[in-house]
Amino acid sequence: MTSVTALVVGMTVVFHYEVIQALNGWCSRRQSRPGGGSRNRPIILITMFVLLLAHVAEVWLFGATFWWFLHQDGYGEISGYPVVNLLDCIYFSATAYTTVGWGDLAATGHIRFLAGTEALVGFMMIT
Repeated sequence: MTSVTALVVGMTVVFHYEVIQALNGWCSRRQSRPGGGSRNRPIILITMFVLLLAHVAEVWLFGATFWWFLHQDGYGEISGYPVVNLLDCIYFSATAYTTVGWGDLAATGHIRFLAGTEALVGFMMIT
């Protein structure tokens, strides 16, 4: 459990870092062109969308990990619905990642460690 959580956290942090590095290089090349002010608007907009997509990918990574753990014996469950499917895991992941935690779904058992860790990582990646 702990090693899978550490792997997912590591993948998330490295992925986010690489996205930011790629954006940094892309933005630097765009801002060095003549034309100034009005050219920054599309750069900022594209940067925001790329970061949003990165967060969505990270939520899906954690959600897929929840889904995988639910299909293993002895790790716990996500309670709140009679049957929890992949999209429920993604939804639960999004609420944990953003630290919203609506409360309609709740982790029980050992996967609570993954949920708590995701909240910390999501908070860190968003800020």
